[in-house]
Parts: sequence; C-alpha cells; structure tokens
Amino acid sequence: MHLSLCTPVTHNILYTLMKDLGCRDVHILSKCGQDALQYLIFQRYLLAYLSAVCVLCIVVVLPVNFQGNLAGPGDDFAKTTIINIEPTSSLLWIHTLLAPLFLVTIVFTLRHFGNSQKFEKEEHVTRTVMICHIPPESCVKELITQHFTEAFAGLEIQDVQFAFNVTQLMLLETQRLAAVEARKSSEKMLTVMNMRPQMHSFTCGYVCCCGVKTDAIEYYSTEERLLTDACEAEKASAFKDVLGIAFVTFQNAEMAHRVVHDYKISCRKGGMPNTSTLTGVLKSFEWDVKYAPCPDDIFWENLSVSPGSLTVKSLLVNSFLFIMLFFLTTPSIVISTLDMIFYKQAEVVNRNPFISEFLPTLLLWTFSALLPALVTWSDRFLPHWTRSEKHHSQMRKVFVFLLFMVLILPSLGLTSVQAFLQWALKPEGQEYRWWCLYLPDGGAFFVNYVITAAFIGCALEIIRFPELIMYSLRICFTRSVAEHSHVKRLLTWEFQFGVQYAWMLTVFSVVIVYSLSCPLIVPAGLFYLFMKHCVDRYNIYFAYAPSKISEKIHSTAINYVVFVVILLQMSLLFFSMVRVGERNDL
Repeated sequence: MHLSLCTPVTHNILYTLMKDLGCRDVHILSKCGQDALQYLIFQRYLLAYLSAVCVLCIVVVLPVNFQGNLAGPGDDFAKTTIINIEPTSSLLWIHTLLAPLFLVTIVFTLRHFGNSQKFEKEEHVTRTVMICHIPPESCVKELITQHFTEAFAGLEIQDVQFAFNVTQLMLLETQRLAAVEARKSSEKMLTVMNMRPQMHSFTCGYVCCCGVKTDAIEYYSTEERLLTDACEAEKASAFKDVLGIAFVTFQNAEMAHRVVHDYKISCRKGGMPNTSTLTGVLKSFEWDVKYAPCPDDIFWENLSVSPGSLTVKSLLVNSFLFIMLFFLTTPSIVISTLDMIFYKQAEVVNRNPFISEFLPTLLLWTFSALLPALVTWSDRFLPHWTRSEKHHSQMRKVFVFLLFMVLILPSLGLTSVQAFLQWALKPEGQEYRWWCLYLPDGGAFFVNYVITAAFIGCALEIIRFPELIMYSLRICFTRSVAEHSHVKRLLTWEFQFGVQYAWMLTVFSVVIVYSLSCPLIVPAGLFYLFMKHCVDRYNIYFAYAPSKISEKIHSTAINYVVFVVILLQMSLLFFSMVRVGERNDL
C-alpha cells in the first residue's frame, strides 16, 4: 500500500490536515475498504447537487423574494424569505416549479451514483450459507453433508462449520490479552528504568496513592497464568455448547444460490423445501437459510442470543428511546422560557444577542448531538449478530429521531407540547394562528443551526471529545500505567457509518426543506457539507479503524435523500394552504 501522500506527521496537526486533502481515493480504498470510499463519494454527489441548488437559490429565488414588500423596513432578513411575497403574487410559481425540478435532479443524480458504484454484494457471490434453527444434537458434519447430497442432486460441499457459545470465552480471552500486554509493558519498564515497577492491585489503583503496592511483573504473570487456565477450561466447555447454527461452504456460488433460492421460494409459497431421509432428524423444514455474512462482520459472541430474545430487548430499548425523545424535545420549552424572561426584562436590560439568537440554536444542536450518543449507548443492550445490522439499526433510529427533533417539531412550533398548551389555555373564541409557524425568525433559527453544525459540530468531530472522555475514564479505572497501552488499543473505535449518515442527512434535510422559503440557508448548508466531507475523510483514514457494512446502508441513505426532497414538496404545499387560509381570514 502506497502511503507517500498520507503519512501522518507527529506533533503537526496542520500538516496532517494538509496531507488529508492530498489523500487519493486509492489510498482510502486500500486502507479503509470499499464502504468508506462509497460513503465519501456519496458526500461528493450531495455536494454537487447542493452546489446546483445553491446557484438556483441565490441567483433565482433570492432576487424573487426581494421583489415582495410584506417585510417591515427594518427586517432585512425577512426580505430574503418567501414571507416577503404576497400570497396572490405570481412570483410564487417560481418556487412551485423549482421544487419538482429539485426532485427530478436528485433522482437522476442518485441514479447515476448507484450505477457508477459497484456495491459489494457479498451475499450474492459467496459460496457459504448460514443455517439457523438446527437441533443442537443433530449438529454433525456428516449428517448435514448427507442431507444436502440427497436433497439437491449434484451439490458438492467443501466444508461445514458450526457456531458455539463463545461469549464467556471471548471475554476471558480479552482479559488474558490485557494481562499479557500489561506484563510485557512492565518488563519493558524494568529494562528501561532498571527497577521493578510497583502497582496497586485494585481498580483505580493508578490514580490512588494509598494502599500496599505489589510487584507488577509478578502480579500480571500470575493473572496471565490464571486466565490462561480459565480460557482452556472455558474452551473445552464452549465446544460442547452448540448453538444450532452451521456455515456450509459449497464448491461454487451457483450451488449456494440454488439452496438459498429453494428455501426462499418455500417460505413464500408455504411449501416444503427439498427433503432427504434425514429431514425428520434435522428438521430442515424449520431452517432459516441465508447467505453467510463476512466473518469480520459477525459478532461471534452474540450468536448465542436467540432472535426472540433480541426482539423483546429491541422493543424495550426502542420504547425507552421513544420516551427519551419526547423529553429531549424540551430544550424548545427552555428556549421559549428564556425568551419570555428576557422579553419581560427588556425595559431594564438590553437583550443579549448571544442569549436571544445563538443560545437557542446551541441548545438544540447540543441535544441533537446527544441523541446519536444515546442511541449508540442503548444499542449496547441489543446483541446484534452482525456489524452491518447494528449500523443499519442505528442509522434508522438516529435519522428518524433527529428529523423529528431538529426539523419537524421545531417547524411546527418547536414542540407538540407547547402547541397543546397553547390550544388548551387559549381564551374562548381565539384560534391557533398556524400561519405564525412560517415567520422569518424560524428561517433564521435554522440558518444559525446549520452554521453551528458546520463550525462547532465539525470541530468537535475532529477533536473527538467522546473518545477523549472515555479514554480519561478508562485510564482512571486502570490499576497501573502498564495497562494504558491496552486501553488505548481498545478505544480505537470503528467509524460509525450509520450514525454519521443519519447526522449528515439530518442537516441536509434542514437545508433542502428550507432552501426555497429561506434561500440563505443553502450556502451555509453547502459549507457544512464541505466541512463534513473533509472531517470525515480525515477521521476515516487517520482516526478510526475500518468498519464493514452492508449495501443496505448505502441504499437506505439514497432513499432518505429522496424522501427529504419530497418533504420539500410537502412543505411548500402546507405553506400554500396556510397562506390561503390567512388570506381568507383577512
């Protein structure tokens, strides 16, 4: 692998960032894989699309909005929004015609992206199939081979491997490797300092200055020996605990496709797959047969969790997230309360622009930044079988929750709770003024949000505060300095494609939905996307470990982008209905 353009320079972050701009796609492909490259290319397509939208909004939409005269003489920002145009003006047809044009353009853009990228469809080329729900007592290589030989004429099986309950074994092995690494670090310290290192043998011993110290080399050597014995004993026990999952490798991909296709057809039609003399013993009619994921994509320690248990846990965790989402919309209430307080004190003190303009945006961005962390943390309680499934689940939940928190609820009056209270406490005969939802201050709020995401959000992503906090906490819990290298290795996280896709598409959603009603948001969104692309490119290559994901995540991102542009059509339709209602009321 050629790394002449991408070698990080120690103690020189600026030079490293300049090197990042010189990294070529071939280097990212060789080090980080096809998925990382496709993610970055997808961002480039969005950059190209948003550049075209930016030109149209600034050259066409912005001058059109200036043609109106509804905004007050001192409200310069309102003159740039669609609020400035009369409800009966023919100029609104320009916005109406541009919205479908944006939709057609994004469809052709993403179609070109899909055709130009060769997604890795390993499930369609692999020779290995994954079979679940095999009776544990029937997990014998000879029985599986005989069944397929009889049921499918001409099939040749090259290998059959079974999955075992290795959850505890992998945990013990991780602890053993930590002890080995700590022992080697202690021996190295002895060689360098010519003095045997001492340690506290309890948790947080590194930061604690009290207690009796012990010899680090002897302690870790003893711990390594005990863990090695425990691993050997657990290994013998694990190989007896068969999970009823088999990985069958055929001679070629066509044979594997034949088996998977037969079981898919049987499930759809409710029939019986090909049988053999061992069908009753193996209960092959209950099998779940699918293409085997890549070995690096599988969480082997989670295969012992049954699908039914995973469903129950998913229901509980997602219910918890939904409740948290409801309460995480309350920053809007805090914003409204602060605004009311400073409005009442306007006669005493001048209103602070930081509090009245920047603080609401910062609060919403902060809570929206905490949501992906909350989803990622909650997913620790969901033992997904594959990394692709985990990333896909996080992507769906984060995008839906962020879309409601950042775009939909603030656009409908900040929170549904606030709308309910206004309706419940309104005086008799007073109706809720829905057209107030399209005040120009709302556009300014989202412009500030996108700018905050571009500068503060991208800066925090490249600093990686969560990793720094976790590293500091883990260091505090270590027993000696010899364990620091293992902690550093554990905190080399994979790039979270699902969360990053959702976060990027949420800001993209805000920009597109408000592009015609508030065109000044598009240059801010274009700048954010450029900064996001540079930061992700740097993090993917230098900061995070390579991660394997499936084609479904890329396909879901494409569908979300199309859905966002459809939201633009719905937003303009709702705006037109509100303006017509306002005109009738007047």
